[in-house]
Amino acid sequence: MELFDTTFKTLDLALGAAGKRQEVLANNLANVNTPGYKRLDVDFDGALAKAVDAARAGDRSQLDAMRPGVSTDKSVTVRVDGNSVDVDQEMAYVAENNIRYNALVQLTQKKLETLKYVISDGRR
Repeated sequence: MELFDTTFKTLDLALGAAGKRQEVLANNLANVNTPGYKRLDVDFDGALAKAVDAARAGDRSQLDAMRPGVSTDKSVTVRVDGNSVDVDQEMAYVAENNIRYNALVQLTQKKLETLKYVISDGRR
């Protein structure tokens, strides 16, 4: 068994993706009044799920190669000026992403506490 198993790698990737998404969401908000600007987002969850499934089956190469991808969100309505950013929706995405990031940090802390407990042979 590896010291830092698939869980640590997955948490690291998910934290990185949440950080990248925060950058992208901030960029969307900064361009809310830019004519023709198209909303961007980070597509990561589906690809991560596939890579984790592959890693559980013994193929870690997909997990090791994971990177969050930024793409244009084509599912949103475009305003008359060609901009597709909705401030209220972006703020909701920022709040959701913040909750996700904090949950991932807590999971990482718990995993590290467990590892520390095991290494110390159960002594606190």
